[in-house]
Amino acid sequence: MTRRATRIAEERAQGDALLVLDAGDSLVGDQDPARKTQGGTSVTAMNLMDYDAMALGPNELALGLSVLRQRIAEAEFAVLSADAVLSDTGELVAVPYILRTLDGYQVAIIGLSGGGGVPGILILDPLETARNVVTQVTPLAEVIILLSHAGTSIDQQIAENVPGIDLIISGGKFNLATPWRSEKTGTLILHADEASPGHAGRRLGIARLTFDTRGQLVEQAWQRLDLSQEISEDPEMMDWVWQQMGR
Repeated sequence: MTRRATRIAEERAQGDALLVLDAGDSLVGDQDPARKTQGGTSVTAMNLMDYDAMALGPNELALGLSVLRQRIAEAEFAVLSADAVLSDTGELVAVPYILRTLDGYQVAIIGLSGGGGVPGILILDPLETARNVVTQVTPLAEVIILLSHAGTSIDQQIAENVPGIDLIISGGKFNLATPWRSEKTGTLILHADEASPGHAGRRLGIARLTFDTRGQLVEQAWQRLDLSQEISEDPEMMDWVWQQMGR
């Protein structure tokens, strides 16, 4: 976490247009203090690092509606899901997308949760949901980004069958080591990290993207950066972490 904060700060200091995004299952794992606080400390850490948006993953939904709403209220970044709905009313659990102005472009950021749902929450068909939401945002944005926890195969189906998405950032338990791009639509899929028992957040993905005047992706460079000891600890974040650990 502290090295992640350092690396994000370094990117931000370059002065280029920047989005800090997450595809979900990042609030709660199998370690404290995130487990003990039901993701509260994770939200605070992401606030400190000035995240822009995250999609809700199955682990976040499993917190239950009351806790989840509390985490969403605490977040100073957008928490997104276009396909997670209350099973009794069909109401969306979170906002489906946000719009941001970045480097002169209108950017739509959409969230998909994927998974099989949890008690009280249903997951709508991700392909159909993506198609519907992209139709909504296409008149509003030149660039469309999808944060998806639906899985690689579904993300590839979306990329192949839903024109207009520039970038899919995939989360979940799989390893897409290199970028994948649809020859049919041009949609790019990137995957940075995979949590494992006892570990999470060990890698940061850095995408440098160039768009033309119409908002079409024309150039990309992708790096999956291991947050190793070669990256210095962020002192402010380190102090905060020690406080949460009671040291």
